[in-house]
Amino acid sequence: MEIREILGNATMAHTNMDIKIDAKLIVKSLFDLLEESKENIKMANEIDVKNNNGFEFDIEMFEILKAKIIEIEDSYRKVIYLRKNTNNYLEGKQTDKLGTICVAYNGNTYCFLELICKAILTHNAVIFVSEADYMKGTNELILILVRRILEAYGIDKNLVQIMYTTRLEELFSNSVSINKVIAIGNKDFKQKVQNLSKIEGISKGYNDYDVYIEDDTNISFIEKIVEAEENINIYVKRGIEVPFEEYIEVEDIEEAVGMINFNSSGYSSSIFTDNAQNGSKFLNEIKTDYISVNSSPLVKNILDLDINLLLREKNMIYPSPLAESTEKNKIEFPTTRL
Repeated sequence: MEIREILGNATMAHTNMDIKIDAKLIVKSLFDLLEESKENIKMANEIDVKNNNGFEFDIEMFEILKAKIIEIEDSYRKVIYLRKNTNNYLEGKQTDKLGTICVAYNGNTYCFLELICKAILTHNAVIFVSEADYMKGTNELILILVRRILEAYGIDKNLVQIMYTTRLEELFSNSVSINKVIAIGNKDFKQKVQNLSKIEGISKGYNDYDVYIEDDTNISFIEKIVEAEENINIYVKRGIEVPFEEYIEVEDIEEAVGMINFNSSGYSSSIFTDNAQNGSKFLNEIKTDYISVNSSPLVKNILDLDINLLLREKNMIYPSPLAESTEKNKIEFPTTRL
């Protein structure tokens, strides 16, 4: 399918989505169907893993994601404020959808499912863009299930689409049709997407970890962490002996913080230290989403993107129905449920 057709389908899908629809009910129905279909999802995932084209998907993440998603406050078409100004006009601010969102990522199923749910909750169309077909079987089966739920609620299935392409620059050149770009990955990938896209964007680190070691008390524990995850960048204070072949030697906490903030994807970082002051400094100054002291940086793979980043705020002003000579003005300020 051509890029313009994909973008056109997305625009039609979010434009025609009924604003009165109960998006939370749709998301709950989706998780019910995912639970019913978990054996088929496992089978699809096993094929991805067998073909060295994916990781072993944790089905328990359905419940974790569901709990996170369901607790989100209904933010679509939320009235932020409403007041009458000195000219007897009503003025207010309200949230609304963005339109079409493009997510450039590496195929991670956890990101995929989380952002599908948040797109539905905000009434946005979402196009997932990947340069490789990593986790393709798992994700495409989930997409089939998502579309089954969308169509059951009278929503265009093209609200959610997957696109595999190496022509990112061609996609992002369609700035009129794309309202926001989300880049998820390591620092190099995020920078690449930012360079190619002139569209307003969000960058999120993911599945990339930093560990700074400044004493050898927890070395055996750190070894287990490194064995469990390959995407770990290790920083070691000069003079500390470690059993790792690849690491970056730093002079002190200042250099460690500076290098992590410069090199990190921004996802998760941890310090191992017996110095309380340095532990506090690390917590205060490291610029990643998850930060820990003397604890594993390997958090559950949830992106936890703020849903408000998928909404815009609209300012609206018009004559008050109560103003003089405005008897015919029957316009009411729109609320969440019209």
